[in-house]
This record gives sequence, structure tokens and C-alpha cells, in this order.
Amino acid sequence: MNIFNKLKEKYKFLNTRADKHEVDALYSILYKLVHDLDNSIDLSTKQTEDTFSFQWEKLSQGEYMLTDPWFKGEVERIICEEEILVNKSWFKGKRVLDAGCGGGRWSYGLAKMGAEITAVDINTSALELTKEALSEFGDHHRFYQTSLEELDSKIKNEKFDLVWSWGVVHHCRSFNKAFVQVCDKVKEGGLIYFYLYGRESLDMNTDLNLFKNRMIYNSLNSWEEKYEFLLNKGNGDETKIHQMHDIFAPLLNRRLEFDFVKKRLEEFGFTNVVRTNNSTELHIRAIKGNPVDEVDNYFLKPFQGKDPWISHHEK
Repeated sequence: MNIFNKLKEKYKFLNTRADKHEVDALYSILYKLVHDLDNSIDLSTKQTEDTFSFQWEKLSQGEYMLTDPWFKGEVERIICEEEILVNKSWFKGKRVLDAGCGGGRWSYGLAKMGAEITAVDINTSALELTKEALSEFGDHHRFYQTSLEELDSKIKNEKFDLVWSWGVVHHCRSFNKAFVQVCDKVKEGGLIYFYLYGRESLDMNTDLNLFKNRMIYNSLNSWEEKYEFLLNKGNGDETKIHQMHDIFAPLLNRRLEFDFVKKRLEEFGFTNVVRTNNSTELHIRAIKGNPVDEVDNYFLKPFQGKDPWISHHEK
């Protein structure tokens, strides 16, 4: 019996309508323990790490991955025009740290524009996919297995022109420690780019209900049951299994306010902290130190298209 079934068994006496408020109170307490900014509980951090290891080993294909021909053909444009808003010509020869590379889709796009990539991830399965993705661009790229909290133990005394961290820091055991380590790797005049889950996207009640669904998903005993759960959430579309797994499998998914992240970045010496699009999620670019004209001149205007890239397959 896994830990989630044990919890369900222990508190099954609360599963009546009359005791719903007790159940909600327990979920609320567990949610807070899981999403603590300094140190999430072991239950959630190990589970979240294992979840992504499984994802990159078994579920690496799907929409908006490198196995998606549309995304692979568009990834450079997406990076430049919809994510970081920096002209493509800026990236050539730049040293870029992909902090939490996952399946390598962003490392691939950045390398294709001529950047020298240092990719790190806590999971070896992710690093293997990223190595494979970058194999066509030569053997000068580097790969390190590490958590972001321990980044400096693997990459000492190095600074980068760009640190790119897309959808990762909100999953780390310690958000605060990972955030500090990632920020510290940006050189003076360099750029940092984060994608983080935004509190604007989900109110607290909706987020708690999603957390309950994650607990239910993780209490299922077999992959067959979990697959059916994900398939149902994806309206029967097998190409959405990766995305649904990303939503429902990891327990640790912090949601943050822009003002909080902006203040933290400014405390670490970043300026020009901006949201690069109008999404309710947080797409944030900043410069380390005072603005440098050389960098500033490469900035692009916000995306003028009607639909963002993430909605392409919903048409």
C-alpha cells in the first residue's frame, strides 16, 4: 500500500458529506506543508522527482515536445517572439544555462540559434533526452545531473549570458534556495528568464481542488488506472497524456505573485524586471545590474499574434 492509500485509509472516516470541512482542513494543511517556500516535506519532493523521472523516461512524446513537428519547427520563433522577447541574432555564441532542461526542447531551440548550452536537471532520464536533442549541434555542450538547490556544487565560479529556467523552480524542494542558486549564475549585464506558475491563473479554492485530484491520481495502484485517469482528463486524446501527467502527477506545484518574484529579483541586483506576455502565468525577464545598451537593443516588442503558441493544438 503506497503512502497515498495509507493516508486515504487513515482518514476514510472523514469521507462523509457531514465531515467535508474536516477533509478540506486536512487538505489545506497538507497543501501548505507541500508548498512551503523554504523546504517542502519529503513526501512531496521525492514523489515529484520520481514523477518527472518517469515522465521523461516513459512519456517524452506529445504536444509541444520535440517529437511534435510543429513545435520543433517553431521553437526558435517561440523563444524569441513569445517567451523572452529577444532578437534571434543575440543568441549566437552566448553561454546559456538551461536550469532544469527536462526533455531538452528549450536547449534545442537555444542551441539551434548558436548558443553554447550547459544543461542541468535532477533526473538522468531528462539529461539523456537533452544530450540526444543537442547531438546534431556538436559535442561542446555540457550536461550535469543536480538539483537546482545544489547547482553551485556542480558548476563553480561560472557565470552565464543567459540563465533560462522554464517551469522548474516552483517544483523544487526549496524554492528559496533554488531561486538564489539560479540567480547567482547570471553574469553582470546578462539575462535571466523564468516561467513560473502564477497565482492569478488559479484562485486558492481551485488550486486546492486540483491538489485533491493530484492526491487521488497518486493513490491509484497501477499505471493502467493512472493512464485511464489521464486519458479521461485529456478528453480521450492520447497526444495529451504528457501534458495531463504534468498537471496531475507532481504534488509540488507552487503558485507565485509577480510582485513577490520581482522584489526578490531586485534584491539580487536585477533590473528591468518585466512580464514578457499577458498570460496569467509568470513569464519574467530581467537584466543583472544596470541595463546594457548592447542587450537592450536586442529586445523585441510583445507578441502581436492572436493566439499564443501553447494554444496552437487547441484550434
